[in-house]
Amino acid sequence: MQFKDKLDFLMKITQTSNKELAKGLSVDPSLISLLRSGKRKQPHNPQRINHMADYFASRCNADFQRNALSEMLGQTMLRSPMPQDALSSCLSRWLRGDSDMVEQILESINTIPTVLPPRANISYSPLENEKTHFFFGADGRREAVHYMTSIMQQLDKPCSIFMTMDDSLEWLLSDYDIAGELRSNLFKLIKSGFTFNQIMPAMNFVNRYTEALRFWLPLYGTGQIQVYYYPRLRDNLYRHSTVIIPGCAVQASTTIGLGSSNHITLVSRDPELIKAYTAQYQEHLSLCMPALKVHSDPEEYFPCLREIFSCPGDAIQMVSPLSVNTLPRELLQRCIEEACNPYWEDSFRMYLYEIPHFEERLKHTKCIDMSRLASPEEIKAGNVSIASRIKHYSKQPCYTTETYALHLENIVRLMDQYENYFFFPYESEPNSDYNLIVKEGGLALLVKTSEPPLMLEMHRPEMVLACREHLLRIAERTGYDGIERTKIRIQLQNLINELRKQ
Repeated sequence: MQFKDKLDFLMKITQTSNKELAKGLSVDPSLISLLRSGKRKQPHNPQRINHMADYFASRCNADFQRNALSEMLGQTMLRSPMPQDALSSCLSRWLRGDSDMVEQILESINTIPTVLPPRANISYSPLENEKTHFFFGADGRREAVHYMTSIMQQLDKPCSIFMTMDDSLEWLLSDYDIAGELRSNLFKLIKSGFTFNQIMPAMNFVNRYTEALRFWLPLYGTGQIQVYYYPRLRDNLYRHSTVIIPGCAVQASTTIGLGSSNHITLVSRDPELIKAYTAQYQEHLSLCMPALKVHSDPEEYFPCLREIFSCPGDAIQMVSPLSVNTLPRELLQRCIEEACNPYWEDSFRMYLYEIPHFEERLKHTKCIDMSRLASPEEIKAGNVSIASRIKHYSKQPCYTTETYALHLENIVRLMDQYENYFFFPYESEPNSDYNLIVKEGGLALLVKTSEPPLMLEMHRPEMVLACREHLLRIAERTGYDGIERTKIRIQLQNLINELRKQ
């Protein structure tokens, strides 16, 4: 959907004229007319789009407007009375076109709170002292979840919770306050020592799956949730979800179809029923595979990096600074000798070991290497670290103008020697906080280098494919092959010459 169509849709559902929007944005009405007709393309200034999103968010308060937005953007939560700033953020992302799964992961992973939001003022009737209770519909499902979290909070000591989330979160995300309350309670439980095993839903509908993923990602970021998926095809008829507190309580929900609201939910303290559901869960889990793992300690990154380096298949990566795959041997030897931290010494030894394997793979498989090029001023100031920008560790080795030129010369050598190696310099903020490394059909690593540092290790094929497509779109937007490859080589050589003069 083009920008002009999105703008026209928002103006129609808010009954906004060109003149009214122009006044709200402090621009000439003719600009709105040109944007709406497509004669002027999407504004490059992100602030202009943010102001548009603020304007439309302030005028989308009616139920019919929220329902229309929910259908158009594929986000259930838009139906609920979400705060205006949150709605504005959704609209801004949609208008910019940043709506793929990876963009939403990047946004969500950066929302891990250091301070939990206040609980919404939501009350429920007390649970009667019976062994099994039944609840019906979406309201009943929400009430059952409330009782399960209440039971967890009353336990003498934390434990591991088993969850199967086989449906979309429409029953939850359609109420913004209750969704916020649940996530706040889950953060508190994790902070008190609870861990979770979760089997993710099928990815039959990417928009709804991504919306559910955005709800869970900040929780995954704690590293206390192990996430799995069932790898085989399923139909879209029956949906079963469970929450099990082993030896204590079970919640089981059943519905028909992905968007059905006809939930039948039970909450039980019956020991035999809990035992049966726990056994079923273990059988289900035995058929599943890890979907993603979260590592919060950079020392846990080594096995993941080794795995992705040795994984077969084409590679594509977006990293800042220059990629470790292309570090020249002589620079690595020097870094090992001068390392002031065991972490960095071990890292450089691993990279040194991988050099011949990386070049051997380039004979048979493609590698698209996207990195931000530092300016001579940044390098000379000693602000460009070698291999990583994980702020968690001090004494990170940094480039000099001589060693940066040495690295660039090795990249040029790889481009000349291997037709399967492509280097692509991309523009970004100097302090970009994410690295994304993908092996086709195998593994994707998303590394957040700012505090708190975090690595998402993604194995689920659909997620790996989404990451690969995200990076390919970035690379193909400018080009990296043919004449563009020649231009990039000249750009690198010019920067090398400039650094040699420093």
